[in-house]
Amino acid sequence: MRRATSAVHEKDRRDELSASRTENAWQTALRWRSGVQTAALVIIAAVVACVAIHLAAPFLIPLVVSLVVCYALAPVVDRLERWRIPRPIGAALVVAALAIGGGAAINQMWNGAESLIGQLPAAVEKIRLAILVSHSDLPDTLTHVQRTASELQKLAGAEPSAAAQTPSAQGWTLDARPLLLMGTSSVLGGLAQLLSIIFLIYFLLAAGNVFRRKIVRMVGPPIGRQKAALEVLNHIHDLNQRYLAVVAFINVGVGVTTAVGLALIGLQHAAIWGVAIAVLHTVPYVGAAVVSAAIALTGYLQFGTPQMALAAGAIPLGASVLIGVLLQASLLGRAASMNATVVFVALLFWGTLWGAWGLLLAMPIMVALKSICDRVEPLSRFGEFLAASE
Repeated sequence: MRRATSAVHEKDRRDELSASRTENAWQTALRWRSGVQTAALVIIAAVVACVAIHLAAPFLIPLVVSLVVCYALAPVVDRLERWRIPRPIGAALVVAALAIGGGAAINQMWNGAESLIGQLPAAVEKIRLAILVSHSDLPDTLTHVQRTASELQKLAGAEPSAAAQTPSAQGWTLDARPLLLMGTSSVLGGLAQLLSIIFLIYFLLAAGNVFRRKIVRMVGPPIGRQKAALEVLNHIHDLNQRYLAVVAFINVGVGVTTAVGLALIGLQHAAIWGVAIAVLHTVPYVGAAVVSAAIALTGYLQFGTPQMALAAGAIPLGASVLIGVLLQASLLGRAASMNATVVFVALLFWGTLWGAWGLLLAMPIMVALKSICDRVEPLSRFGEFLAASE
């Protein structure tokens, strides 16, 4: 009897164990299926977000540009307010000075920049001819000279009929439509957006910290939560303002150093190259490299020797490394520094979505996102992921 009872109990235990194993297997399968569904939803949401950001470029680009310019100009308006100038009037003065000064600078340098960029194909062709002559197996030196002279005459337009038949011989022209249109498809749309940017910058500067106070009120009680939200907003505001101020200071320094250095060696259009490196230095690594390569090409076209071309290209590159990399790291510190791989991925991402404007706005956007992640506790792991290596 005892043996039969023990056998029954043993069978019950085996049945319970088998049932628990089956239940655990089902739970594991359900968890795995739930994880796959969650990952699929996250991927779909990310793709939809990227498409939405790309399609909303005509709205988002002017908005982000206005916010960046507002952060950069806010200290000037604050100083005017401390001098007892009403904030709306101070904001109007700053925006008017920005519009007039920017328009005058663009008008002054536009023709020179267009002709300068038009010289780059000639520089490339000259380098090609030099390489062709140096590797040629023609036995006679006179043949070298004649061949080179013929090619240079073609390049200079001595054979207009051949040049007319070959569109590529016409040279390049400065096409700034991708920058000016800001995601729109017409010039009128671009001008309307430019006007909206000017008005939006004014309204943001005139408002001051009104929107920060509104966000704190939206957080609601208790008072501790409002204080924490205000602390986060103030930190983000101060960090973004400091970043833009440091970047503006460093870009101006790199531009002035480049212009002076190029003028000392006698390169033409030194001031225009200084402005170019000051603007494109906002794009990390890539901007300085592109400008240095273009300056080296024009230097070879003007001086005709590889040594002078390398010297001309080394001036903006050296200024970018010494002033841009070292000084910027010491002034900004770890709070705004990011991993180099993350920087390149951000440039690729925003450049793909918004083109040239994406390259220019990638770093301000990423610094703002990192400052938010650093101060919001649930996002702190993302902030650590974006941070530079120790």
